[in-house]
Amino acid sequence: MMASKIKGLVSKKKRRYKEDGFDLDLTYICNNIIAMGFPAEKLEGVYRNHIDDVVRFLDSKHDRHYKIYNLCTERNYDPSRFHQRVAQYPFEDHNPPTLELIKPFCDDVDSWLSQDKNHVAVIHCKAGKGRTGTMICAYLLHKGIYATAEDALRFYGNARTHNQKGVTIPSQRRYVDYYGELVRNNLVYKPVTLILKSITMEPIPTFNGGTCSPYFIVYQLKTKLYSSNLEVKRCNKFLYFEFPETVPVCGDIKIEFRNRPKFGKMEKMFVFWFNTFFIRPLSESLQNASQTNGCTANSVCSYINHNYPAKKVKDNITSYHFPPSPHMEKNRSLHHHEDYGKFPVLTLYKNDLDKATKDKTHKLFSKDFKVTVEFTNVNDSPNISLGSESKGSLQGHSDTASSHGETSSDNEMLESETDSDDDDWEGCEATHV
Repeated sequence: MMASKIKGLVSKKKRRYKEDGFDLDLTYICNNIIAMGFPAEKLEGVYRNHIDDVVRFLDSKHDRHYKIYNLCTERNYDPSRFHQRVAQYPFEDHNPPTLELIKPFCDDVDSWLSQDKNHVAVIHCKAGKGRTGTMICAYLLHKGIYATAEDALRFYGNARTHNQKGVTIPSQRRYVDYYGELVRNNLVYKPVTLILKSITMEPIPTFNGGTCSPYFIVYQLKTKLYSSNLEVKRCNKFLYFEFPETVPVCGDIKIEFRNRPKFGKMEKMFVFWFNTFFIRPLSESLQNASQTNGCTANSVCSYINHNYPAKKVKDNITSYHFPPSPHMEKNRSLHHHEDYGKFPVLTLYKNDLDKATKDKTHKLFSKDFKVTVEFTNVNDSPNISLGSESKGSLQGHSDTASSHGETSSDNEMLESETDSDDDDWEGCEATHV
């Protein structure tokens, strides 16, 4: 009885399977797609799904017809417990997958389900909610069950939880939307290289009693590309930073803002992931994205490794130093230079930023807070030249896939449970994909 109460507390608002003597953090999203928490052992099995119970459930309900999809980078188990029917597509907790991980996952699930009408796909991460929902929603778009990411995310939120809060981390939702764009417009993904030009943050957050002491770090996978301290005065209404160095970025990029107060512990302000393929000038539509001359992630990394010195820092993260750029603009005013609108630009509002979206009372971030990142194209940068070699399609396979982001010990982000609810839509019935 006590163990059951503990499991319920850990599950929070997720729907549990409580039938035929089972009590599992497990939900049928569709008749043939199951989302569940990690199948744990020993002490962890007391408050999560115990692997023995999961095996007993799947063998009794779907004998020889189930396949497990493990999305965790931080933990594993013996695949023989599930008759070797385990595929791994790992990515870090509280982060989105690399874009190139999504289609192989969807193809794998689709292949398995199409082999037999009785087959089911059992998908899990640690809690069985954020990462699990990201990939399930991508598959719903892949199959055309839903036309938009918003519809797929809403369906999943209602099916998996009692409060309709399934995938709540903005970057994970953004990557579902990215995949929806690829599917809907029949686009071929090609990692595109851009040059970071500037970052604008407005209005100034109030971490230090009215202002903040921010700095940001730019990551490409586990590679630390750039870090910068920013000077903010109390009279400033916004912060505009122009990169003094040529910093090329390609593919999946993470930018993390932190606050460093004079006294006290460093704290994360907000984080966001984006993929350069989807960054376009305001004057250019995404429909033209498939015509972009991109480069592979390998080619940009090879270029950086060959041309710039690297040094290892903690947590196996590589840091690169880029030389000053000869083409800095003198005009540093906010969005008033004559070429504004011609460059690729990404604008994210408060609800688009991981962690910042949790500030529902606007204590730290104004309700109209936003971050704008401007880029230049490689061809517009005279001191950099990259090959045009490109991947023709998304690549990868079911049982091996690389992870990305920081190590789990450094990742302090908590899954948001605070996204706004939509109360005007009906509960869903089980659907067979």
